[in-house]
Amino acid sequence: MNTREPRVKVTPVTPDISCLEIPTPFNVGAVNVYLVKGEKLTLVDVGPKTEEAWQALTDGLQVAGVRVEEIEQIVLTHHHVDHCGQLERVRQLSGAVTLAHPLAAPYVELDDDFMKFHDQFFLEMYQKSGVPRDMLVIVAKFHKLMKTFSEPSRIDVLLRHGQRVPNLDEWQVLYTPGHSQSHLSLYRERDRTMIGGDHIIGHISSNAFIEPPRDRSCARPLTLVQYRTALQMCADMEIERVLSGHGEIVFNHRELILTRLQKNWSRTDTLRRLLADGEKTAYELTALLFPALYEKELPLTLSETIGHIDLLTILHQIEGTEKAGVMYYRL
Repeated sequence: MNTREPRVKVTPVTPDISCLEIPTPFNVGAVNVYLVKGEKLTLVDVGPKTEEAWQALTDGLQVAGVRVEEIEQIVLTHHHVDHCGQLERVRQLSGAVTLAHPLAAPYVELDDDFMKFHDQFFLEMYQKSGVPRDMLVIVAKFHKLMKTFSEPSRIDVLLRHGQRVPNLDEWQVLYTPGHSQSHLSLYRERDRTMIGGDHIIGHISSNAFIEPPRDRSCARPLTLVQYRTALQMCADMEIERVLSGHGEIVFNHRELILTRLQKNWSRTDTLRRLLADGEKTAYELTALLFPALYEKELPLTLSETIGHIDLLTILHQIEGTEKAGVMYYRL
């Protein structure tokens, strides 16, 4: 007889929603997975592919009174591995149907052709940003991370902005891109509850990660511009609580969003001050903005810098010039 005590925090949020804190190997800490009891038993996100996360998920579901085998559908808020990594393991055991935004598909499938394009996109972007040659190995490391903490799976039902979630008729899909191109949130008007993934997090600001365009003939999306717009959309909504992908429930979403939007302008002011003594590359600006972090967290910090460069560029507050394949920015 197994008498091991479950070692996972499970919090009832409403009579039909429970939050399971699933450990991750990443600096962000635990990820929140939500069990929603509707017409079909639904998981929102699943956690990364690690044995510790799997044990936490199975234990957490047990505490909530269900087994993995009983899960009928899985909704992904987005394609990052801390949210979708053990999708296939849950699917294999339960036969659950997966629902997600269309742009999550190539990441969830780990499609070979797309991943080659993905890696080439980042290699070229890093070179254009002035990243030193010896640091370009970060592209291969990021690819390895994705394959280590997730495995190929599939999406069965594609979700679009404004539609009702199948078998969860009270819940509406909100497309909330920026943190990722595939990011969506769920909203229930009855109790003004939003399951927000990584769109709105209380204790940390979400990074607007740079991503390649899905249509390879197009320019990359301006992710920070998207993120700010999606935040403003949510600020206009009547939301009582945001069930975040990490950390505690957010009850003051408007104040938090205003703070985050103002922080963007503070950072653009800093960038302009850094450019006052002459032109610089995105990599040089990243090193100045994040001196203690940029080498360890280059994808995150460079995305943050480029996002704010995008804001300044579309407002014609800075200009960029390409020299020998590298972009230099100046006032």
